[in-house]
Amino acid sequence: MLFGRRRKKRALQTQPEMVEANAPAEPPARPDPSPDPVTQSGHPDPSSDPVTQSGHPNPSPNRAAPPLAGVDGAAADGSLSTSAGNEPVTADRAIDLSADLLRILGEHAFDLGPQSANDIRDFFEAWARHLLLGVVPPGPEGAQTGEPSVPGSRRDLAGLRRAVREHRTREANFVTESTDRFRDATWAFISGLRRSLTVEQNADRRIGHRMRRLEGAVRSGDATKIRNEAQETVRSLTEFLAERGQHHQAQIEQMAAKLQGMRDELDDVRKKAAIDPLTGLYNRAAFDEQIEREIDLATLFGWRSCLIMVDVDHFKWVNDNRGHPCGDQVLRELAETLSRCFMRSDDFVARYGGEEFVLILRDLTLPQAADLAERGMHAIRNLEINFGEGGEPLRVTASMGIARLRPREGAAAWIERADRALYQAKDSGRDRVMLDPLDLEEA
Repeated sequence: MLFGRRRKKRALQTQPEMVEANAPAEPPARPDPSPDPVTQSGHPDPSSDPVTQSGHPNPSPNRAAPPLAGVDGAAADGSLSTSAGNEPVTADRAIDLSADLLRILGEHAFDLGPQSANDIRDFFEAWARHLLLGVVPPGPEGAQTGEPSVPGSRRDLAGLRRAVREHRTREANFVTESTDRFRDATWAFISGLRRSLTVEQNADRRIGHRMRRLEGAVRSGDATKIRNEAQETVRSLTEFLAERGQHHQAQIEQMAAKLQGMRDELDDVRKKAAIDPLTGLYNRAAFDEQIEREIDLATLFGWRSCLIMVDVDHFKWVNDNRGHPCGDQVLRELAETLSRCFMRSDDFVARYGGEEFVLILRDLTLPQAADLAERGMHAIRNLEINFGEGGEPLRVTASMGIARLRPREGAAAWIERADRALYQAKDSGRDRVMLDPLDLEEA
């Protein structure tokens, strides 16, 4: 049976040759005066078709694609294939796309320790300009020269790949470390809560036992026994209160140590808070949230921050005599000056409302805060605000009131004391710094 199948298969394979041998001869075809650009093999002729065998456009002999050193998948003609494989991407288009991706990375950057989000955005913008314009790429520390490179020089794609990889590595390490710190702080809180509950339950049992003994002595009517049990009960209560105070203090110190490394994360309100559109400072809503957090952190870490209220002197005269646009310019210049004078990473500067500004200076003594305020006053006095054409520069002054956070003080009381000091400065002649009387008594 198998032998018969093989014979039939060989017969089928030889049948076309037999048919071709018996077929009548075809007359030779005349040559076409306009031959189709197809070779005898049936494939398009690369020399006459604008599309190569790879499916990519045949590059023009008059235009050479820019060199793309280090780009995987680049064809000899400088073009790249898309993932679908049916749409070509030229080298110029690839560079544009790469620059767009770099700018997206910069737009969504966040602070990485000492490197701010603005620095990272400028860093990626410099790399995008290097790809698009050929300027010198940024240095390892993010330095940007902006100088043009030699005409025809190659793009430093290897350096770009290395820079992006290093940045993503720093981001990953930062997020991992922040998550670990948050996890440690959370577990410290859970552990402390469990120990606190255990201590409270043990103390409840001890106090309950002592109270039952005192109750039995009272029922017995024995004065000596009542006196002894009462003394033991008082001693037990005193020990319990002392132990609970020490335990709570130890818990606070432990939590403070865990959260110390998360100060930047706890200050995240600055990144998300609304910005005052006129001055570019944080607005009143941001300040209201920040001052509550500042009090919470001060209670936890034991520091005492200073609050400074600032008010522009005679601002109504500026609006009435120079116009509201000039008044807006005064507020913008004053806001910029305050930002320059109070530029610590922990300093918080906001517009409180109208011509009033407010500053929170973390963990400073009263003399230190007063010294910084005097420096800010001096900078404001030296301002020359030019508005309009041909007019004389406008000079302004400001008054400031300072209050230092007191133990167990709330936000409203703290603000009220700083505001009271501000109006004392106003009543004393303006253009000066005044301290809250309570702080002066303590000093």
